[in-house]
Amino acid sequence: MMKENMKILKFQNPIFHDGINCTVRRGYKWTNLKIGETILLNGERKATIEKVSVLRFKDIKVKDIKHEHDPKCRTTNGLFKVLSSIYPDFGVDTVVTIIYFKIID
Repeated sequence: MMKENMKILKFQNPIFHDGINCTVRRGYKWTNLKIGETILLNGERKATIEKVSVLRFKDIKVKDIKHEHDPKCRTTNGLFKVLSSIYPDFGVDTVVTIIYFKIID
């Protein structure tokens, strides 16, 4: 797949670590990502999709976000605080998509 056709995940705080990372996004926009698909992170780094989960925020467990790319978001309280600052009207009943990915470049 050519770079210009890849989906781009944008990050306000692009901190990544070795191995699996994840990011939590509001809604269903990213649910069509396929396992093994290559995406771009902020249009720069390539990553492959490892897993995609859809659930309500209140159903997130710490194990679901232990690979969060942003250290501030590795607890549900920290994640809620960050998501509330990004998305207007974000609440515990909001549907979110957790995207697990591995950087490949």
